Amino acid sequence: MKTILISGGGGYLGTYLTQVLLKKNKVVVYDEFFFKWLFKNRKKIKFNNRLKIIKKDILNVTLRDFKNIDIVCDLNGIPNDPSSELNKKHTWGVNYYGRKKFAEIAKKAGVRRYIFNSTCAVYGFNKNTVNENSKTNPLSTYAKANLKAEKAILKLSSINFKVNILRNSTLFGFSQNLRLDLVINIFVNSLINTGNIKVDGDGKQWRPFISLTDVSKIYEKIISKENLPSFVINLVAFNSTIKNLAFKIVKYFNLSKKNIKFVSKNKDPRNYKTKSKNLKKYLGNIKFTSFNNEINNLVKGIKKYRIKSNTSTIRMKFYKRKFLNKNK
Repeated sequence: MKTILISGGGGYLGTYLTQVLLKKNKVVVYDEFFFKWLFKNRKKIKFNNRLKIIKKDILNVTLRDFKNIDIVCDLNGIPNDPSSELNKKHTWGVNYYGRKKFAEIAKKAGVRRYIFNSTCAVYGFNKNTVNENSKTNPLSTYAKANLKAEKAILKLSSINFKVNILRNSTLFGFSQNLRLDLVINIFVNSLINTGNIKVDGDGKQWRPFISLTDVSKIYEKIISKENLPSFVINLVAFNSTIKNLAFKIVKYFNLSKKNIKFVSKNKDPRNYKTKSKNLKKYLGNIKFTSFNNEINNLVKGIKKYRIKSNTSTIRMKFYKRKFLNKNK
């Protein structure tokens, strides 16, 4: 049984991934727990006897934190483009310098594999479909800091310290620590509560998407394969324009295009379609989950847990309150 440390493990993906990995592993969640579901409910989740909590800032990491750790899943950082712009200095301090330091100490402590959670936002604006060999074009502080951290941590890779860079598409799906600032989650929540969807701009911008279920499935595959080398992989299940995505979701709710409102003044400059040359190469065929099943689970979760749009579910609101007044 492996021991896996998930830094940032109290967040949206981390809360879900922790519960998945606990089925077959010991898990150490390293997090400040700004978003508290996992911390408050740790004794209620399955296999909690295998779960250890380190409540700590990543900037204060020490060698001792990695004692007996086999694999690190690094989910650290300010989590999206808008939040990263509130305080650029702080974003660079966490998303680049903090994550770089975290990896350096993990390697020094003897960790064998380091899985770095990055983003397809490093491609920024591209007219052509991009893959792992395409030119990057980060537009936001979030994307720029992640890309620089990617490069620095990949340089640490060696025979005894494998580094796997996972460039996530836009995530969606239910987690008890839900984010309602991700486009599919926003649309579903908006239809549940208002019966309408608001689309920024004309909705013709392209985005890649992948569910929490599928990302976690890929983490499990990497963790189970001892001999995988270091690599960079785009994680993408499908690409869609925001407009077509809105059509697809209103159709799921048996509603019409009349329930979609376009807000022309809020045009989003990011536009990219993503594919992966490396996913099948290193991990074989991945059977992605049904979109409608994921939406169904998301609807059930929002209703069951009565999740609302607030500072716990909208990261921009949280970080605006917490970080805007830091020194710039």
